[in-house]
Amino acid sequence: MERPRERRAAAHAGPREPLVPGDAVFIPAPREKRADAPTDARSVFKRRGVPAQIHVRLLRDGRPCAGVAYTLAIGGLELHGLTSPSGQIEHWLATTVRTARLTLATGEVYELAVGRLEPVSEERGVRGRLCGLGFLAALDAPPADLEAALRQFQAAAQLPVTGAIDDPTRERLVARNSS
Repeated sequence: MERPRERRAAAHAGPREPLVPGDAVFIPAPREKRADAPTDARSVFKRRGVPAQIHVRLLRDGRPCAGVAYTLAIGGLELHGLTSPSGQIEHWLATTVRTARLTLATGEVYELAVGRLEPVSEERGVRGRLCGLGFLAALDAPPADLEAALRQFQAAAQLPVTGAIDDPTRERLVARNSS
């Protein structure tokens, strides 16, 4: 005997509702994809439709806000949690999400722009792109870490390794980040 929820899900009609015990869920088998790539070089592959992660770090007077309860409203969901000991909040989200609202237990509310980078002409834009590529651990990393990240990126991008923010480095950062 088919239950109403199964019939509705099969017809793709009506708003989505949370799953309840007894609901049927179909998860298709993963599809394999093959791509030729050189074995002696670094290759970067991008998967489409794969969720991204949001990383937010809360600081007050330069110190992490650890253990703060929060609600993150994003993409039609409300996510609840506590900040990590380093003041971080991390969640998976759809790549189409562009805004979020972060509400702290203290009553503070922040509107977040998701997936946007500062212009590469600004140091913060360079930092954001280096973070996105995994060369820099945090936007607010000290200058020595920024210089080391620049050197690593420049070497990987086959640019002159100077540790300085120059036009060729900016251009390659934009190309690698598609923005």
